[in-house]
Amino acid sequence: MQHTGTLRGYQARILFSLLWNIRDSPGETFTVMLPRQAGKNEVSAALVSNLLVSRQAEGGSIVVCAPTLYPQASISFERTAAHLRAGAKRFGLAFAIEGHTLRCGSASAVFLSGSPTANVAGHTASILLIGDEAQDLDEDWFNRQFRPMTASTGAATVLFGTPWQGDSLLEKAVAANRRHDDAATDPRAAFHPWHNQASWRDVAGHLPAYGRYVHQERDRLGADHPVFLSQYELVAAQAERRLFSLAQVWSLEGAFGPLAAPLPGERYTGGLDFAGEGPGGDATVLTIARIGDEGAEVVAVTVWRGEPFELLAAEVQALARQWRLERLVCDATGMGAPLAAGLRRALGPRVESLIFSRPEKSALGFDLIAAASTGALRIAPPLTPGLQTLWDELRACRADPEPGGQLSWGAPPGRHDDCVASLALCLRAARGTGPARLARGRPGR
Repeated sequence: MQHTGTLRGYQARILFSLLWNIRDSPGETFTVMLPRQAGKNEVSAALVSNLLVSRQAEGGSIVVCAPTLYPQASISFERTAAHLRAGAKRFGLAFAIEGHTLRCGSASAVFLSGSPTANVAGHTASILLIGDEAQDLDEDWFNRQFRPMTASTGAATVLFGTPWQGDSLLEKAVAANRRHDDAATDPRAAFHPWHNQASWRDVAGHLPAYGRYVHQERDRLGADHPVFLSQYELVAAQAERRLFSLAQVWSLEGAFGPLAAPLPGERYTGGLDFAGEGPGGDATVLTIARIGDEGAEVVAVTVWRGEPFELLAAEVQALARQWRLERLVCDATGMGAPLAAGLRRALGPRVESLIFSRPEKSALGFDLIAAASTGALRIAPPLTPGLQTLWDELRACRADPEPGGQLSWGAPPGRHDDCVASLALCLRAARGTGPARLARGRPGR
């Protein structure tokens, strides 16, 4: 079929490269990386459609897997079905849909979940095996359950996705293919490499609006943000395994000092990380930030260890009233729930509860990185015990990318991250208070 009229130039180049390699290098694994929203699913749909049509007489099977059936594999299925419908309308092709299987004559393509909880036994890939969003596929599961689908057929494998933690199934295959391409001596290899990718700048050359969007994302997140690096620059994120790079930590220090009390005409927000009762262990931390012209400015950090619950609640209430906090985001995980509920009864709707689920903590970590990268967060120098503890934790805090584009972060063994967690909650509070209305010309500013 090889109908590429709806594909952009970089997409058509990748499609032809894949079709060539699948034919000439059976049994090999080929890789494709494209930035987010650059049309990866369209390339995959065109590839599957072309192979189904070209093999409709002799038959064969394609297996497409993604980390989840809904929505990921289903999106690939719908895109491929739409591509076949367009071909049917233009060329009079016939195809059928049976559940999550597409058929053209005797050839078929089945779309499966790549989750380790899915039952995928019994399928064979005689034409091609595709792993979509392969950076999120469990490598051991894929190699045990999906790779053998090509064992008796010699079919090739294509992995699509974006980089993430640097050692995923996709990234290992990309590294091997780059070594192959670098060592290739056949001049034709330049036209059909084993690894294909396009940059966001290539996409922007066809879609100027896409280029404007990527620039906005870079301004919003920062050029070193893990999500921006992974999804747009196609660079593995968080190679240092730190929540903040040393340059980001250095850039966080503000040109203002800590405060012991609020200043007239200023607005403040807070973040409370709750540790529970008892000596030792974690601390309860209240971080207070001024809403500045350019973002949040941390001016006070209070740390409690082993305080009785009732005394702790009373002291937090008193500080919230003293600082006239417009918004206070509280850790309501576990034993923090009754404290947060009590604060809301005492202080009203300015108090917001947040449970540290894995997705929520990941989002808070990304928010911290973005704020540090773009100058939307500044912290007073370590001139009080609370601020000193915060700065120590910021330098030590570690981060690890996880499947699904999430970020796990926390203290290294033997250390704490209570102040960093409180800072993240304070930043969330500051972002929900609206624009600043600050007096000008304050001393020290």
